[in-house]
Amino acid sequence: MGRKIRLLMSAFSIVLGIAFVSGSLIFTNLLGNSFDQIFSGSIADVNVSASSDDEAGGPAQPATPTTVDPALVEEVSGVDGVAEATGTISSYAVYALDRDGKVLAFGGAPGIGQNFFTTPAAGGEPGMTVLEGEAPQADDELAIDPTTLGRGGYAVGDELDVATPFDGVRTYTISGTATFGGGGSAGASYLFFTTAESQELFTDGADVFTGVWVAAEPGADVDAVNAEIAELLPSGLQAVTGEDMAADLEEQLGVGLSFVNTFLLVFAAIALLVASLLILNTFSILVAQRSRELALFRALGARRTQVRNSVLFEAGVIGLIGATLGILAGWLLCWGIAAGMGAIGIDLGSGPPELTLTAVVASYSVALVITLVAAWMPARKASATRPVEAMTAAASSGPETIGVSIMAGFGALQLGVAAIVCGVWLAVPQPLVWVGIGCALVLIGLVLAAAVVGRPAIWLFGRLYRAVFGEVGKMAELNSLRQPRRTAATAATLMIGLALVSTVAILASSTTSSLRAGLTEQQRGDFLVNPVNFMPFDAAVADDAAEIDGVAAVWSFSRTASQLDGERILVVGTSPEGLTDGTATEVLAGHLNAEDNSVLLSHEASQEFDLPMGKTFTLPTITGDTVELLVAGIYDGDTTGALFSHLIVNPDTYAQLGDARTVDQIKVALEDDADAEAVRRALEDATSELPTVVVTDNEEYADTLVGQFDQAIGVIYALLALAIVISVLGIVNTLGLSIHERTREIGLLRAVGMTRPQLRRLVTLESVIVAVLGSVLGLVLGIIFGAVLVELLKDSGITRLVIPWGQLAVFLVLSGVFGVIAAIGPARRATRMNVLEAIAEE
Repeated sequence: MGRKIRLLMSAFSIVLGIAFVSGSLIFTNLLGNSFDQIFSGSIADVNVSASSDDEAGGPAQPATPTTVDPALVEEVSGVDGVAEATGTISSYAVYALDRDGKVLAFGGAPGIGQNFFTTPAAGGEPGMTVLEGEAPQADDELAIDPTTLGRGGYAVGDELDVATPFDGVRTYTISGTATFGGGGSAGASYLFFTTAESQELFTDGADVFTGVWVAAEPGADVDAVNAEIAELLPSGLQAVTGEDMAADLEEQLGVGLSFVNTFLLVFAAIALLVASLLILNTFSILVAQRSRELALFRALGARRTQVRNSVLFEAGVIGLIGATLGILAGWLLCWGIAAGMGAIGIDLGSGPPELTLTAVVASYSVALVITLVAAWMPARKASATRPVEAMTAAASSGPETIGVSIMAGFGALQLGVAAIVCGVWLAVPQPLVWVGIGCALVLIGLVLAAAVVGRPAIWLFGRLYRAVFGEVGKMAELNSLRQPRRTAATAATLMIGLALVSTVAILASSTTSSLRAGLTEQQRGDFLVNPVNFMPFDAAVADDAAEIDGVAAVWSFSRTASQLDGERILVVGTSPEGLTDGTATEVLAGHLNAEDNSVLLSHEASQEFDLPMGKTFTLPTITGDTVELLVAGIYDGDTTGALFSHLIVNPDTYAQLGDARTVDQIKVALEDDADAEAVRRALEDATSELPTVVVTDNEEYADTLVGQFDQAIGVIYALLALAIVISVLGIVNTLGLSIHERTREIGLLRAVGMTRPQLRRLVTLESVIVAVLGSVLGLVLGIIFGAVLVELLKDSGITRLVIPWGQLAVFLVLSGVFGVIAAIGPARRATRMNVLEAIAEE
């Protein structure tokens, strides 16, 4: 407690790492709770819907052709144990528009249109809930979720334009806000209509439904009710209990959230690795500073175990302080993330981030383990130092000796390089695992051996410093060489951060270049008509486009999902001309027929399902029957774009398998003498009633997809920035403690004539050596890791290795700037020391 500032400086390095661990666990729990709230209000006791074969496409189908007759709803309501049965009509392609006519949607999230009803959800929980105003009473009214309402700047009572799947833009009066249960929207938008209006929009005005929402009577056997309802259903419909549906949704959600959790924890591990090195470095300095004090304890009779335990006890205190502050910081971070996501339109519900037992236990455990392990070596060293040697300051003032850790580092380097070579150039199982282990060993080995590997760089800096700064530069070099392990450990923190950042930069540049090249090679035609949020749109747009002057050809592509041998497969519908002229697909054998029930299979699907040319198989149709198809050709799946996957069929065959009223993409080819801008304006006019559809040329289309990838990479950069922040703070921390350790030395330098500017320059030059040494080693590692990953991922579409030299040079320059910035505080403290008091320091 007599060294409060030093204690807090030591604990601060672990606060950021623990904040990331606790924050990731708390945030994942928040996501889970948000989806649980949504599910609890959007699932009935028994749910009647299209069977899984028909619904395999999920939200990709804006309106399923499988319908429920009102008479069936009446039959279901008469089943014993049923309290209430309500017909439901829904669509995943209905979007509210802002006042400028732009879609109010968060990228990738569906726009859900639903008829409003008051039937309770599973277990008697509230289903659709009105939060403000009232439910829609007239066909020109709707209720909307509050997040979308706020994002568009609307209020209850305002007029709202809505983009519908087939009827263009329609205007409604906002009667109120509503949602499912008490949950948020998680990025989706909800629009609730009257039942009659929902039928007008989604079933062409037919008096039918797309499902049945069943509330069981209290105490009823839901499984028995579900079984009895299932017996009433025709082919193409299924009945699922709320419990089974919730379990399925939770399983799907668990897969998604486990990825998010793993993704966050990987970066948390990186932050903790950097923080661990800093704590190890910090304790080495602290123990060195207190060597005389600890020696006095030994001289007074303290045993080695008592000295070691006292240091470990302090480490435990620092771990507890760091964990406590880190948990609090992680919790506050989750509040900030939730608020930020709400601001951009992702409502995670009303529940606050919760400090879960898992997050608290994991954070304290990790913090204590890291600090105790980091303190063990300096504690052991302190207990083993002879009292007389420590009291004469020989242990703290002399140069460091290089121990066995250097040899261990070089051993890890060799093993890591061997594992990388095996993973890249030898036929080993799971090469990515080999490369991952190899990269980790190389990173660890270089951290341990940095004191030797970095000597040439320090020597070069010394030559430059001596030439430019004279004796001050020489002293900066000698100070760095006098404590090589400390210099290397401090530089290693920045090395890890820069290695990861440069690896991501190379991977991002290579992926972007490969993606752009692939899009350019695969595109045909001059313009593309694409939907926002990947939702299909009205196929009539293709007919309108074909009538435009200057258009030579129009090719439409539709996509749905089906089931083959129990596995989900994607089916694409297009004309033979659309396949041959509108894509770069390489047909290996056969061809796509225009009329009969034939298909082209990808080479991979043909092998997987044992379907060679000439063989027949069956697929379920949208009416619940089956259709027999003939394999008329095989194509190379590697030559197609992202739209294709397993099967390609002609439009007539597709109409039996999917919703032929919609398309997923339209390509337009111009005549040789056409006015491209005039055609573009005409295409935009043809889609003016569909705000969910955009017209782009090939270059703009590529820019859009590359931009989406860049946004994802931006998130990774932001997370990696934490490691850089910890590294810079570590340099500040190490320099500050080093200045404190060298108080007497600094006083003597000032006494023999060193000026304040010279002393400030000395500290700054030492900081720059550490920063640039770490960044040079990090960039070298990053280039190696990036090149290896690109080589390993060639089969995944990353075909070009691009090293962004300019970006890497910026990283190197910034590291030098960070070194200067990190030295400002410690240098100021050093120059403000009283010379006589510094000389008298013990």
